[in-house]
Amino acid sequence: MKHSIGRTLPASTNTQVLLVPNGYIADVSMVFISNTSGSTGNISYYWEHGHDPSHQIYILNAKTINSKDYLQFSQGNLVMKSGDSFYFNPSVEMNVVVTFDLLKAPQLFTFPNE
Repeated sequence: MKHSIGRTLPASTNTQVLLVPNGYIADVSMVFISNTSGSTGNISYYWEHGHDPSHQIYILNAKTINSKDYLQFSQGNLVMKSGDSFYFNPSVEMNVVVTFDLLKAPQLFTFPNE
């Protein structure tokens, strides 16, 4: 089932936007980030593995976004397992939309060093 989560992110706050529920996988097809503030800011976001919270895979790290500008990632998919999360941390208030297909999880494997 397709879903989109839209959130207004407060400035300087690490915010969990997506937590994949138990028994499901999320096939993420788009992340849209919009700087709606009156100031240029930066944003970081990462994918945190549910089986080991120290596995934080940064997709953006302090990327500058001008006021009233946006970034969109939609050129590929990211498959997240049950318990995995997306966290966003903007320096100024920003909006984010994450679009994904939520699917019943087949038997999944964790690969070494994942």
